[in-house]
Amino acid sequence: MPETAENRITIVLATANRDKVKELRPLLETISPLFNVVTLQELGVEVEIEETEETLEGNALLKARAIFAMLSERFPFMIAMADDTGLEVDALHGAPGVYSARFAPMANGQAPTYRDNVRHLLHRMEGVSNREARFRTVVALKGALPSPDGNVSFEHTAEGVVPGSITLEEQGDNGFGYDPLFLVQSTGKTYADMCTKEKNSLSHRSLAVQQSVVYLEGVLQQSSILPIATNPHQ
Repeated sequence: MPETAENRITIVLATANRDKVKELRPLLETISPLFNVVTLQELGVEVEIEETEETLEGNALLKARAIFAMLSERFPFMIAMADDTGLEVDALHGAPGVYSARFAPMANGQAPTYRDNVRHLLHRMEGVSNREARFRTVVALKGALPSPDGNVSFEHTAEGVVPGSITLEEQGDNGFGYDPLFLVQSTGKTYADMCTKEKNSLSHRSLAVQQSVVYLEGVLQQSSILPIATNPHQ
């Protein structure tokens, strides 16, 4: 089937976080010419989905389901992709974990900034010798694609984990969130020491996305949107 506007698959990145978009988009745009990756901002959607679940998987599914329900009528074929990420520090018994984005205590219920969270983590880790940690991401997919036997509806989650340690001070100028404090064991660099391309080659988020892509390729084989031209470099 030749590529047309009617058989392109819209992947909606279910996040308002522009830093996440910068990482996710390059990982998806080379999968197939049939994929059209769009953001909520590009669609004119302003929505904040409260993360009320107690697990990364629960929050990722919550966001993917909400965006799919909101936008699926706008696109013939659509996949909502969401993620939730947590930094788990052994000395803090796995904290901040699912609360990583709102770790630092703030007055008047304000949301902490990246800087607030980094400073709070350094404060909590003062004098602590065990600095082992890991970044964990769960990516959730919610979609519906056509097939010879009717639409293929699916939900799927994939997890990526990268071990590391918490530095004594901030290191590096790139990245976002806790990146200046997270030293990747396999490289001896923090995420903030890396350019986007290097980080995307090994990060927790990219590992979860890679697993999601493998799953999507299987779903596409069941659909009537063929042939699928995948990235020859994968």
